[in-house]
Amino acid sequence: MGIQRWIVEQLHKRFNFDQVDFGTKTPYAVKTIGDYGVEITRPGKSPAVAYCVEPDNFNSFTVQMFQDAIDTLPQTGMLIVTRRAIDPDVLDYARHVDVCVETFGGFVNAIYSLDDISQYVDPEEVYVRRRLRGTRAVTSIARRGLRALELQRIKNLRPLMIVFNNRYELTDDEFAEMLNRYPKLIIDALVITNPNTQGFGDRVVQTARHANVRLYTFNEFIAMIRNPWT
Repeated sequence: MGIQRWIVEQLHKRFNFDQVDFGTKTPYAVKTIGDYGVEITRPGKSPAVAYCVEPDNFNSFTVQMFQDAIDTLPQTGMLIVTRRAIDPDVLDYARHVDVCVETFGGFVNAIYSLDDISQYVDPEEVYVRRRLRGTRAVTSIARRGLRALELQRIKNLRPLMIVFNNRYELTDDEFAEMLNRYPKLIIDALVITNPNTQGFGDRVVQTARHANVRLYTFNEFIAMIRNPWT
């Protein structure tokens, strides 16, 4: 099954798009555009158009592929990325052409919350950025992956590349999968933003040590943000 068909089925089954309840059709509807596009009609908002990026465990999504996608579907406001790594410069290009790059979950959130889905930012990223800016130790934040941020810091402190996640618990396999999403980034730290996180299991700690990636709860990371990275 192609990802476009999967997304349409999810919208039908999980969110009741194009359904009839008690003789009245629900106000949200989806239709396909070509082989990769979907268009959502919704009440009180403009139609939302997105390009569905095919999953691929071996080849990352490049800027050239991004350009081809926009040429194919110029009205797209979002690229929906599922189970595929994206090159870091894809996010720079996305800002340049004003197209959002997000997950399927982000797409659904944007459908309901924004007239212009290209302006969507994941709420967890909003929270992370706000906390980091509040330290006054971070001078700029650049998005380098779906949940990866590059932090420029004050004075002579070197930049940091972090991946953030709000899981309560993290298994060894989940940690490895998270790193595999960013094959072209050198990750300094994985930061868990869930406030109920109690720590990390021994296997995750061991795997992180071998990968030279540090593990932090968000409060721990905030506490060390002014420290040299040694």
